[in-house]
Formats: sequence, structure tokens, C-alpha cells
Amino acid sequence: MKAIQKISVDTPSLIEAAVEQFVAAARSAIAKRGIFHIALAGGSTPKGLYQKLATSPYMEKIDWSRVHLFFGDERCVLPTHDDSNFKMAREAMIDHIPIPQENVHRMPTEQGDAATVALSYAQTMEAELKGQPLDLVLLGLGPDGHIASLFPDTDALNVTETLTTSLYVEKFESWRVTMTYPVINAARQVIVFIAGEAKADIVKEITTNAVQGLPVQRLAPKFEYYWYMDTAAAGQ
Repeated sequence: MKAIQKISVDTPSLIEAAVEQFVAAARSAIAKRGIFHIALAGGSTPKGLYQKLATSPYMEKIDWSRVHLFFGDERCVLPTHDDSNFKMAREAMIDHIPIPQENVHRMPTEQGDAATVALSYAQTMEAELKGQPLDLVLLGLGPDGHIASLFPDTDALNVTETLTTSLYVEKFESWRVTMTYPVINAARQVIVFIAGEAKADIVKEITTNAVQGLPVQRLAPKFEYYWYMDTAAAGQ
């Protein structure tokens, strides 16, 4: 399915639009199924979304007791480390919303090596989701076309039998754990955030098919698929 592009004049406007969609998705899922399962992303634009969700009137529009937070990917650092996606989300949103702590499913990076963390997190997802898809997956877009921690030229791109996988990212010299394509593509909604002039070149390359085979181009969501961009990213 081709992404529906939603272009805002600037990043604050993009975040405002994304907040409205997040709230609508949460309220719809809770009304239909009594629960809202979402996979959060790292990055500055998602951080702005989380900070906005933790303010009035948006925070009060969601029954947070029925929301379960997952993480699309994580660096293999302790949850108190500045590089931790969980730490960012906790400081931006989780500490400021009335969500039960047992509804926050972070990757247990303190448990050992990346493969162990990936296996443990897959088991957590299976126990909570019980075969149901995620309601919403949030993703950022890297300048190399990566989404979550699905990086170019890594074995993680080809993992289809498990919900999560571990990988070593050479250029960052770091171990990561990421959700796999089948999990992301099965979600009821997928949103990719693309903001800033630094993303203009990769957006142009993707939309004009100047390059092929980038991780983001391998996304194939079954249901709703959106690109939320500001004009700086979409400028070319």
C-alpha cells in the first residue's frame, strides 16, 4: 500500500496533526476493542509528539489505563542511558501521564546480550498481543532510509519468522533490537515521521525512485499507512 502523505508547514504543525491522529486512533481502538497497543519510535519528532500528548487537553482525551506502550526498536543500553529510546519517552511523556506502569513494555536491555533481549521482548509481545496486530506503529526515517533499527545491508531486513531480532550496526558501533517487518506491516496504522531539511534528499530519492531497496521502501503495511512530513523535508 502506498503511503498517504500529510504535509505540514513546519514541524510544530506536523506534531499537532500527529497528536490529533494519535488521539483518534487511541479512542477508536479503545471503543472497538477496549485496548490500544502502540509501538513508539525514537527521534526528535516523535519526542515532540510525546511531549504534546502529555499536555492538556490531549492527555485527558485518552483513557491511559487502556493503553499499552511498546517500543519499535531500542539500543542495547541501560534504560537510564541518554541513548535509550525508553528514557526519552519516559521523560517526554510516560512520567507525565496516568498510565499504569505494567502497561509500559520496554525492552529489557539489562538482561544481557541483544539476542537474549530480542527473544525476551518477543515473548512479552506474544503474551500481551495474543496474536492481534499492533494498533499503531510510529517510525522515524533515517537519512540512509532506515526505519526502526532496520538498517541497510543488515540481516535484520530478512527476518520474517520472529517478532523481533537483534543486530549490530557497524557505523554506530552498537547493538540494537528491533521489531521486524511482519509486525510493522500487520499494524492497523503505520506512521512515518519525516521532518527537517536534512531529510529532503532522501525523500526526493525515495519518491522519484532514484534509489531502490532502502529499508523504508520495503514497508508494505496491510492497512493505513501515512507519511507525516513538514515542508522542509518535502521541499524537493
